[in-house]
Amino acid sequence: MTSGRICNGPYLLSPGPRQMTVAWETAASGCFRVVCTAPDGRVCRQEAMENRELSCPEHPEGALIYTADFADLLPGTEYRYEIYTGDELCASASFQTLTEQPEKLHLMTLSDSHLFHAAEAFQRAAERIQPDYLLHTGDISFGTGYQHDQYPDNWFRKIPELLARLPVIYAHGNHDDGPFFDAFISKPQMKGLSGMKSGEAFSFDDGMAHFTFVDSNPWALLEMNGVNAGIAADARLRARIEAILAWAEEDLMGEPARRAAWRILVAHHPYTDAFNNRYLIPVAERCGVDLVLGGHLHYYIKAISAQPNIGARTMYICQGSAQDPAADYEGADGTHRLLTEFPEVAATGNNNYGVLDITADAIDYRLCGFLADGTEKEIDAVHMTKDVPRICFRNVTVQTIDADGQIEVCGVAENAGTGVASVALSLVDNGEEHLLNLFGKGADTQVILLNPGETRAFAAYYRAEGVGAHRICVAGVTHTLETRMPEAFSYEHLFLRIGTGENVDCLFASAEVTNHLDRAADIEISLMVDGTSTAVQHFSFAAHERRSVTFCHRFERAGTYWVGIADLPPKEVTIEGAVRIVPRIYDKSGKGHTVLLHGTPKVFERNGQMEVELAEYGDYIEILPRTDLATPHGLTGIVTANMYRFARADEMGHSPLMIRGKSIGWGAGYALRMAVERNGAIKWGICHGVEEYFWQGGSAEVDVWHQYAMTFDKARGGASFIDGEQRGCIGGIDPSSELRQWADQPIFVGYSYIGHVIPELGKPKYFTHLPANVAQVRFYTEGLTEEEMRAVYENPDALGPRSDALGVWLDFRRIESTGTHTTEWRHPAVYAPAYLAEKIRWTFQTFEAEVHIPAHTAIRSVVEVSDDGVSIKDRKEIALQDGRNSVDLTELAPAQYLRIETKLQGEVGAAGTFVPELCSYEVSAAYGTLRANLVWSTRAQWERGTFTGATDFPPVDRLRDYPEYTDIIHG
Repeated sequence: MTSGRICNGPYLLSPGPRQMTVAWETAASGCFRVVCTAPDGRVCRQEAMENRELSCPEHPEGALIYTADFADLLPGTEYRYEIYTGDELCASASFQTLTEQPEKLHLMTLSDSHLFHAAEAFQRAAERIQPDYLLHTGDISFGTGYQHDQYPDNWFRKIPELLARLPVIYAHGNHDDGPFFDAFISKPQMKGLSGMKSGEAFSFDDGMAHFTFVDSNPWALLEMNGVNAGIAADARLRARIEAILAWAEEDLMGEPARRAAWRILVAHHPYTDAFNNRYLIPVAERCGVDLVLGGHLHYYIKAISAQPNIGARTMYICQGSAQDPAADYEGADGTHRLLTEFPEVAATGNNNYGVLDITADAIDYRLCGFLADGTEKEIDAVHMTKDVPRICFRNVTVQTIDADGQIEVCGVAENAGTGVASVALSLVDNGEEHLLNLFGKGADTQVILLNPGETRAFAAYYRAEGVGAHRICVAGVTHTLETRMPEAFSYEHLFLRIGTGENVDCLFASAEVTNHLDRAADIEISLMVDGTSTAVQHFSFAAHERRSVTFCHRFERAGTYWVGIADLPPKEVTIEGAVRIVPRIYDKSGKGHTVLLHGTPKVFERNGQMEVELAEYGDYIEILPRTDLATPHGLTGIVTANMYRFARADEMGHSPLMIRGKSIGWGAGYALRMAVERNGAIKWGICHGVEEYFWQGGSAEVDVWHQYAMTFDKARGGASFIDGEQRGCIGGIDPSSELRQWADQPIFVGYSYIGHVIPELGKPKYFTHLPANVAQVRFYTEGLTEEEMRAVYENPDALGPRSDALGVWLDFRRIESTGTHTTEWRHPAVYAPAYLAEKIRWTFQTFEAEVHIPAHTAIRSVVEVSDDGVSIKDRKEIALQDGRNSVDLTELAPAQYLRIETKLQGEVGAAGTFVPELCSYEVSAAYGTLRANLVWSTRAQWERGTFTGATDFPPVDRLRDYPEYTDIIHG
């Protein structure tokens, strides 16, 4: 029962045998007290403490959080509690204190509840399971902790009856970062917990278990944001990270943790997060943590320690999201790695919650999910015990594979112990023990995790180092072998990089080379291109020296090549080359910005409105960067669109209405974003410093036209609008904050990179797309007010307010689709006359061109010759045909120089966008007995000429995935 005085709650925090915190939120101040009554009639009373929140749209003066902290309750007792102001009863419910010395803990876990569409199913499960309390591993907000409405809308009003009687212990998620998570949860929760004053780490003991909670945001959010934005962590952030980790390690090595049968570590970010793996995982393994719980990825991931002497004694569970029903599972079966860079991952899938039962002897953790029909499914179960792992081996065979010391060990492993265990095979080589915990070959090696009684066949590979005799003992089998002198040199770690600017046709190839000899040695190493040695370098190596060698190779022709060094497997590289029409959309802001239309979109008029159909992945709009698009104080983005679907499960979400930056998510990698989630919810945001500052508000609709708009001003904050109506907002920031600019990045409509920036690539590995028709695009370099936003919505064809700040306003009625390219004047060979008046006139023989000319397009070439590179001596016009063209030039007058002017004509209309492409030119020439060829093929060669109109180069690798890299995101 709750009265109108209480906005949110009551809800329960910090449970214990003798303690409980009752919390609630009100709009107006009052004198509140809580009365708790035990079954025997014993009464406890507590005056509530008041804390005012920051201002928010729902509560401009700031709402109030009240807490009543009880510390002298009876263990294992159900209390009826009532909240009063004066004589008025405002709310009533009941709770049960924890048992003082429980024989068993019975908990439920969940993570990433966000919009919490599975709330009803979760409540039914909780009522059936009847846990002692809940562990929430972070991300209640779908937006951020800077949005007040996210907590009542997504949590407190979704399961109010459950929260009024069932306490929850919360970890801090990345979406919770902000003052309203602190007000609702972090500050009140810490009143009954032992931890850092900041609340960034705390712990408690419950029976046989010691729980340590850590806020992983300082490294996995803030430092990650900075790294993705090219900003190193400052001293303040470094100190904050070090303080949290030091507190956690001291706590986990302290007397309460050592006394407990089980140590459980909870943090929002999972094992597979690069920053968590760097900072928190070593602490967990040094301190003997048994179970690490997390979330964040919206996937279920079960992993164990990669250290063979630890293995399954430290188990890592990343919970799936509780937002939407999901239940599936895939276990590692030895055929392939579930995650490319993590052989220690034993299972993946989806789940919505977990049931965690703990006794002094065992941890039983069942992971469950909801199906679409409302039923539940257990996807996985983990049974851990403190018994020493007992892995038995049988049918073990050992064979030598080669004379270099490679052996194969095959057999069957059985878990004869009482709890889950990982296989670690002890192999003794000439008296030295090696633990093998990765099985299989090459990139598919992985751990083997066995439940009690489970068996699995295995194959492990080991190389005996050192020349001579080796006696191998493994699982009771003895094997001897002789190893020969290894190859003198070995090669690994091939890395290829294409140059930039005038070196865009250059490849820089490097590899690590090792001299295995006991003496210095010389070697010639080849650069291999398409299986042929194209360059050889001589190197001298000291005995046992390892170092990197580098080649630089300039390509004469564009195309795709397979490049390697020595005997290393080659990798594919692409050298840019083609010139094509890239249509230009007219900017009617008056600022004259260059705006490109990519792909093959249809452009047509319907009901008096011009529409651009972004149907394919390659269909999008690109506004090129320019200095006058800087937004130091604020910005505004407006896109009128009609989405014909939301992102599918098999493609990336965060469909980009508008984005400027390196990535639409996962770091402070953007200046602005307007992104539509798979469920239609929209995320808006900017970044300042290393902070990703975003909010959730409103939803897109399929097959409905809407004007989607966002504005941000450092003083006023951010607001989002749909059809002129505000649908979300966030507060202002410190005036001294620096908004991220990403001045070298274009503004995209319909396309974005997504994910963490891969250092080797300088960009994320994934891309995402907006499946929609677009009718209006505006970008302002200042934040517009609500009144100004409404004026633009109501008069979309008018220039509108703040024309001074209007940076871009697209006119889809005016799209340029023709252009020219003119090469530089070129002499067939080095021009070096013996004296000033000497003329070296070449006879130009043949002209060859490779072009792609689809229907509705054309390419016309004009070959011109000159004796001075200024005046034209002769010329020949050529209408090119699709494919390869060969034309006789012998009728042209002999001359010293030649150039080619090319006119390209595309078409943009209701049938689609059709663009011609010029791939290469080659002109053969003769001078007496001398022969020479003039070639234009690579981007560097074309860029020596001039471009006009809509001629340009197509974008490179924007639709490419990079399977060799791992970036685990939920998209």
